[in-house]
Formats: sequence, C-alpha cells, structure tokens
Amino acid sequence: MSDERENLNSAKNDSITKTEQILTTSIQTKKKRKNKSDLGENFVAPDGGWGWFVSIASGANTLVTFATAQQFGIIFRGHLADLGITSSQLTTIINTQLAVSAVSGIFNGALFRRFTYRQVALLGSLLTFVGLFGCVFANTFLFYLFAYSVCYGLGRGFVISASALAINIYFKKKRRAAASYQFGVAALGPIILPYVATYLLSSVGVRYTALSFAALSLNTIPFSLVYQPVRWHVKKQDKDEESLRSKFEKSKKVNGRPHSEVNEANAKKKSPLMKIVKFFDLDLLRDLSYLNLSIGLTLINFAEINFAILTPFILSDFGFENDQIALAMSLLGLCDLIVRFLVPLITAKVELGNKVLFAIGLLGMCIGRVVLSFSITFDLMIATFLWLGISKGFRTVFWSLILPGYVPLKRLPAAVGLQRLMSGIFSMACGPIIGLMRDKTSYSTVLNFFNILCVLALFMWFLESIIRRCGKSKMLSDPKNSKN
Repeated sequence: MSDERENLNSAKNDSITKTEQILTTSIQTKKKRKNKSDLGENFVAPDGGWGWFVSIASGANTLVTFATAQQFGIIFRGHLADLGITSSQLTTIINTQLAVSAVSGIFNGALFRRFTYRQVALLGSLLTFVGLFGCVFANTFLFYLFAYSVCYGLGRGFVISASALAINIYFKKKRRAAASYQFGVAALGPIILPYVATYLLSSVGVRYTALSFAALSLNTIPFSLVYQPVRWHVKKQDKDEESLRSKFEKSKKVNGRPHSEVNEANAKKKSPLMKIVKFFDLDLLRDLSYLNLSIGLTLINFAEINFAILTPFILSDFGFENDQIALAMSLLGLCDLIVRFLVPLITAKVELGNKVLFAIGLLGMCIGRVVLSFSITFDLMIATFLWLGISKGFRTVFWSLILPGYVPLKRLPAAVGLQRLMSGIFSMACGPIIGLMRDKTSYSTVLNFFNILCVLALFMWFLESIIRRCGKSKMLSDPKNSKN
C-alpha cells in the first residue's frame, strides 16, 4: 500500500510540474502574441500568393507618399522665393521633414509590438493628407515647417515603415523579387509626376497644384488596406495545437498565483532605465556590426535624399529650364524603373551579396554626381541622368535589403527605427549646413560633399569586413584553436 501511495504521489507531483510548465509556456505564448511583429520561431513566410499584392500596394504607397517630397522643388521653388524664404530656410524645411520622418522610427519597436502594420499605415495616411492639405494655405516659413516638415514627415515615416515591415514579413526567400516589384511601381512617380506638377503649375497655380497632391495622398488609404495580416495567408495550425493553446489561455494561476501578479512581479524587478532600453530596443546599439551598418546608411541616406530633393534647384542653378529639368528627371526615373524590374533577372546567377550590389549602384551615383558638378551641356546632362537612373535602380532595390539581411524579423521594426532616428538627428544637424554651403560656394561643392559621405560609409563597411576576415584567419591559424 505504501508503495502504491508513493507512486500515486509521484505521479501527482509529475502532473503538477507538467501543468506548471504548460501554464508558464502559456504566459510566454500570450506575451509573445502581444508583440504584433513577433510571429514565433516556427513562422514560415508565404513568399508569394497575397504577398505579391502587398508588394505592389507597398510600391504604390511609396510612390504616393514620396510624390510631394520628390516634386517639392518644382511645385514650391518659385512660390517660396516670392515669400522671401532663404536657401537656409528652404533646406531647413526639407531636412526637418526628413528628420521628423526618420525620428518617428524611434517608436517603431513599441508601435509595431502594439499595432499591426496595416493600422500604422492608415495612421500615416491620415497625417500625410493633413500635412499636405496644410501646405495649400501655408504662407510663412513656420507654417511650412509645421505642415510639411512635421505632419507630412511624420505620416510619411509611418507609411514607409509599415510598408517595409509588410514586405519583409510576407517574403524571405523571394525578397529581392518583392523589393524589385515594390520599388519598380514606386519608380513610376519620378517619370510621370514631374510633367504632372509642371502642367498643373502652369494651368492652375501653386495652391491648386498642392491641393491636387494632397488629394493624391488619400490613395494611401486603400493601398494600406491591402496589408492584410499575414496569418490569413499561411497554413493554419493543427486543431489539437489550437485547442491546447486555448486551454492554456483559460488558466488563471501559476504556482497558486494569478497571471497578473506574476507579470507585475516581472515588471517590478526592472529598473526605469532597463524599461526605457526595452521599450525602444536600445540594446541593439551594443551590436557593433549593426551600429556600423546604421551609421553608414545614415550618411548615405542624407546624401541621396538631399540630392533627389535638390535636383531641380541644382539644375536650375546650372541654367537649365523647367521643361529640360522635367525631361532629365523623367529619363532618370525611366532608367531607374527598367533596372528595378530587371534586377531579379540580372542578379539571378550572380553570387554577390546585397551589400556589394548596393555598393555598385551607390558608386555609380557618385560617378554621375562628379560629372554633374562640372559645367555641362544639355546633351551631357541628359546622358548623365540616364547613367544616374541605372545606378539608382541598383542602389534602391538593395538598400531595402541590407538591414533585413542582418537583423531577425521580430527585431526588424526596432532596428529600422533606430537607424532612421540616426538619420533624423543627422539631417537636423547637417541639413542647414547644405544651405550655408550653397550660399557660400556653389551646388558643385554640395554634390562633391554628398559623394564624400557615401564613400566614407562604404569605407567603414569595407574596413569592418577586412577586420573580421583578419580575425577569422588569426583564429584558424592559432595552434590552440586547431587543437580544439
């Protein structure tokens, strides 16, 4: 009898232990499910299906949200000059918009843990429209700073972050193809919109042109609705697993304590500083490789976006007319578009990493800016912009694949957000310098400054790769390591 009792007690204890383990797992599962960007270790991306619609919608969202930023010079250049806004104030408006859009990324980690990428995209759509609608009535530097730089910048940041996350969740093996289609659709903007902006300006004036672009931004709402939850398009879990999870979630206690008490006791142990670090995922900054990637992307982002926005001002300063500027930008966009769609075919049999292919496109952009910095004829300018379009296609597609290729999916929103925060801080600090540089020297100097930043970023990446290779070679040649 005593042996039977011992066996019964042992079985009962084992049952209790297993129950506690199951309920503990339940807490962890429930906690994970609160993180909207954490789909679990066993998640397998669909790599197709509805994802292709998401890719196209993401490209359309990028086209629409970047429309005003890309055509800002064409639409507002003359109007801002009539208002007496200086070059320094102009670059402040532009770079504050870039900074606000980028700084919004600091909330990515917390935002995408709490809300879905579709909800964030819809919020961004609303803010984008409000900002652009405000530009219709803006007549002072501060008004433009609030409407265009803050509202529009914040909305654009949310839409682009949500679009990028949606693509990276739906695709893993076919990310290059998805990014090519996404940015291929987005590339239609620079081809068509310069002519649209020029025509509207001559027909209805600045305010109604701005109103038209504000109305265009409303298209981001239906495009964002395409970002359906990825779980709708993956294989459903077994019924046994679902019922077991349901049973877990119905439990109330672990070791006799309610879930709420257990969670409250995890929360109390963390210091305020640790809570801040976790909320913003700042521990990513301890990873030196991530830090190097982010700093490099920050320098490149500043140079490339400022060059894209200032292109109409640069060409106008060089003496070209509006129709010539529109033609140059459209040809750049056309070459860019063709290359973006051809990237999957071009790179299918090329065994080069995303970072190397990105560097090739970036160096091509630098070469084009060197040629553009000299006094050139119209024909040479057109040839240069064709070259810039080809290079931009490579640069853009692989730009979006660098961080996703290094950071785990569940930490990607925070990683991208922190990188964009760096870009925002850098834009705020160095943006006015571009205006001062232009006022004191010329746009040729500005173009060469952009190239210096890009080359510096590539040098930092190259230096890290050399250091890592030397470190691996040293470890392999070390007799102690060979013995092990």
